[in-house]
Amino acid sequence: MGKSLVSQVLGLIGKNWSKASLTREALLQHAKQFSKFMESKFGMNDIQNLKTKHIEAYVRDMQARNLSAGTIANRLTALRTIAKAIGKVNIVERTNAAYSIKRTRMNPIQANTELIGKIRSELAEKAVAGDRIAKMCHAAAELRDAFGLRAKESLKTFKVVEREGKLYLQVEGAKCGRPRDLEVRTEAQLRAVQLAAEVSSALGSGTGRIMPPEMSLKGAVDAQRTLWRKLGGTKENNANMHAQRHERFQTMKSEGVSNADIMKEAGHGEARSPGHYIPK
Repeated sequence: MGKSLVSQVLGLIGKNWSKASLTREALLQHAKQFSKFMESKFGMNDIQNLKTKHIEAYVRDMQARNLSAGTIANRLTALRTIAKAIGKVNIVERTNAAYSIKRTRMNPIQANTELIGKIRSELAEKAVAGDRIAKMCHAAAELRDAFGLRAKESLKTFKVVEREGKLYLQVEGAKCGRPRDLEVRTEAQLRAVQLAAEVSSALGSGTGRIMPPEMSLKGAVDAQRTLWRKLGGTKENNANMHAQRHERFQTMKSEGVSNADIMKEAGHGEARSPGHYIPK
């Protein structure tokens, strides 16, 4: 007897974990729900048979059950991950708007800058003392603070290129695999990229990344989350790693940067309101 559809899909997601844009737990849950729907609705037993009509049927079912736009959008991200894993990226529309899905969540975070600053200082102290995980987390925190990177992006991003006399940080690990280049404009940004290079060298990375070479991406993500929380950075006290991203874009707004440029720097592929990051 062959593997169940759920097992097939989870196996594919596992192999492609580093490219998933949802958290692993949410991604696996969405994959299970979709697989069970395909089995019950269409009797599908081979994920390679997935077609556009199946995606559309699943979207219609979610809409008929009045799921929120945010929930549907998250599940569509999981479907794109599955489609990419089986080599059929075009069976899922690239934008949620193509399915008449528009997210309206507006929940900007007012970062606890004092606590985040304390955590960054503690990471720096641990790094100086030789803690390899702290070295990685310290460099990642400085990249997030200077560029507004997502947590995973701050671990994967390391390349700096020069074009026409300007330096650019090439951001990796973005949602849906969309890379972007961010100009290094400020002294804080320059210090952050220099620190990343120093940490990469100190850890013996052969790729230039700030992750210890003996550690997988999954291990690095888990270690970063664990240490940050251990030092007091949580969502409940507005000091989680994502709060740094919100703080960065709020600072840009206060400096007169346009909404369009802020969203471009944030790396959003769809037109999205800056209200997700900036209080009205």
